[in-house]
Formats: sequence, C-alpha cells, structure tokens
Amino acid sequence: MRRVAPSQRMEQAFCEDVLASGDPLGEAARRGAQLLLQRALEAEIDEFLGRGRYERSTDGALHGYRNGYEPKTVHTAEGSLTLQVPQVRDSLEPFESAWLQAIGKRSQRLLELIPALYVKGMSQRDIEAALVEMLGVEGTGRSVITELCKELRPQFRSWQQRDLSGLDVLYLFLDGVYLKLRPEDRRAVAVLCAYGILADGRKVLLHLETGDKESAACWEGFLEDMKQRGLDDPLLVVIDGNAGCRKAVRRKFSGSLVQRCQVHKMRNIMCKLPSVARPTLKRLIQKAFTAATYAEGLAQARAIIGQYQEAFPAAMKCLAQDLEECLTALKLPLAHRVQTRTTNLLERLFGEGKRRTKVIPRFQSETSGLTLLYAVLIDASENWRGVRMNDVLRERLVQMRTDPSSDWSDPDTQLLAA
Repeated sequence: MRRVAPSQRMEQAFCEDVLASGDPLGEAARRGAQLLLQRALEAEIDEFLGRGRYERSTDGALHGYRNGYEPKTVHTAEGSLTLQVPQVRDSLEPFESAWLQAIGKRSQRLLELIPALYVKGMSQRDIEAALVEMLGVEGTGRSVITELCKELRPQFRSWQQRDLSGLDVLYLFLDGVYLKLRPEDRRAVAVLCAYGILADGRKVLLHLETGDKESAACWEGFLEDMKQRGLDDPLLVVIDGNAGCRKAVRRKFSGSLVQRCQVHKMRNIMCKLPSVARPTLKRLIQKAFTAATYAEGLAQARAIIGQYQEAFPAAMKCLAQDLEECLTALKLPLAHRVQTRTTNLLERLFGEGKRRTKVIPRFQSETSGLTLLYAVLIDASENWRGVRMNDVLRERLVQMRTDPSSDWSDPDTQLLAA
C-alpha cells in the first residue's frame, strides 16, 4: 500500500463511500473535492522535485527526496477534508504548497463565521452543532470556538482606545444598562454607553465601559476618558435623567445644552397618576413636548402644571422638575428634534444586546461579557440611519455652538429646516 498514491486509494473508496452515504450527492461533492485536492498536491510535489513517484533525478542536481505523507485536516464549504500532504527532505528550498495556502484562506473565511454567529446570538454549543450538522465541518469543538471568539477582544481594546478627535460630535447620547458580567456577581453592574450624531449627520457608537453603578464618579470617569481621547464638547447632551449622569455632564461639558429624555420623564409622570387620568394628561404633556417653539412648549407645560397642581401634586412636581431641560430639543432644527428628544436608540440597542447575550448563562469574566456586548452593539449599530444635514443646518448649528442660548424658534428658520 505504501507504493499506492493516496489519490489512488481515495479513488478506490470513492464509489463505495458515496453509495453507502445517506446523502450521495453531498458526499460525492465532498469526496470529489478531497480527491481533486489530493491529486493537485501530488502533481505539485512532482513539479517541485522535477520527477514522479519512484523516479530518479537524471541531471544529478539535489532537488530533494520524498519523505512520506502527513495527514492534514482542512475546513472548507464542502466540510472537513483530510488530505495526505507530501513531505520533502534534503531540498535546497522548503516545499510550500500553493494549494494548501489557498485552502487555508478559504478555511479561515469559514472560521471567521464563528465569531459572527456568536455575535448574532448563537451559543457555542449551537455553533458547534451547526458547523457539524449543516456544513460537515468537524474539529471545531467548544474550545476552538472559544479561542476564535476571544479574537474579538483585541478589536474591542483597540476600539476603546481609539482617537476621537476626528469626530465632530454635535449631539451626544448617554445611557446605561445593568448586566451580570462576572461569575462572582450577585447583582448586575452598570455598563455605560455613549453614541453621537456627527456634523455630517452620521450616527456612531463612541464608548462602552463598566461602572460599579451609574454614580457621578463613574460617569465622570467615563466622560473624561472620551475627552482625553480628543472628544470636544458637543452642542447637546441627551441623558435619561440619572442624577449621577447629570452631575457628571455639568462638570465635564459645562458649555453644552442638556436634553432630558422625554420618554423617561413621561414614564415617571404617568406612574404618579391614577389610570383614569393618564390618557388625558399624556396627550397634553406630549403636545407641550412637541410644540412648535421652545417658548410655546414652556408656556403649555406650565399651564398644565397650574391646572392640575391641586388634583395631582406628585405628578405635577415631577413635570416641573428640570422642565426646561425636557424641552431643550425645541431649540434645535425641526429636522433634528425627533432624533434628539430621547435616548430611545440606546434603549433599543441595549434590548438587542440583552436578546443576543441571553444565550450565555454566565460570562467567564468581565472582559468576555463586555467584549460580546461591544460586538453585538457594533453589529446592531451598522443599521443606524443618520439625520438630515445640509449647508443651512450646519451654518445655524455653528451659530448655536457659538451662542447656546439661541434657538430655532422663529418661523423663517423652521421653514428652512423643514
């Protein structure tokens, strides 16, 4: 059998194995690919040595000698294929198979699918089963999958440390989500997140980091990290109403406007009202939140507080608290108001992150948990649509940055933004 080439042995087993398979067509494709690749390797070694099997060199030159075969398993779209790779000794140059290099690139592209499936929400066990059952790719046990998924970590570290000075952030959005990232965690820890709308209208995920909780100190460290990497003060910062976040924004971005998330504010107000009064008050407050101008919105909200103060004091106290910051978006162009009234985009992003990471019962470490969340959020954020931006909008926004007290309340400006 040693004098029979591996390709000949594969030919002998081809028909027998294909007919015995429950999937003759699929098995024929896999075995056919294996046979063709084996023949290519054998032809390649003949060309490298300048002679066929059991032939002697006629020119006396030292080209090297065959030294048997070594089995090698490669992963392809047809499944896992075991090839017998020719070995050479005493050659002037090392033998490197161009075919194996080409197969390796294809195999690598297949293995790159594993972290992508992980990010999409498949567990390691699901990925392993899918590769074996659907693609016939063996040898990718959970340890291999874990190592491949760890390749996301250097990407995440590089992303966390990247320079932000080239990003002209107009609107900065801040929010946090609570997750159990460490095996020893008895309670969830805060993951702080920021994204921005740039001067060219694009939306971009800016930063992601853990904090013990959403305290002012944690948020200050989070914001300072971005400033150290070159982030300039934005025109507007949108927050969910967390007290620690608000204090940190005052200290780190003292010249920026602040918009309190109207959705969070509305929830806080509604929970202080009897159910029978909620539809009416919600409609009135929503009208004030979406008024044509900042002055109109402020007047309408104050009228609501005056009218319902006696009946619903707790709810009206909640509405009056930071009322001006709840209406800041009304100072902006009409084309940007819907996008800047809430932190809803981050809320939806966190929901997607929780959905995809729930297949992981417990993360091995904080790094692994945060890395997966980063990959999920980056993947989800690729579908973000930007905001409208033109020369008129840019010019007026530059004016607002120079004088944050200005707004877009005059009718002519609204028409330009429409």
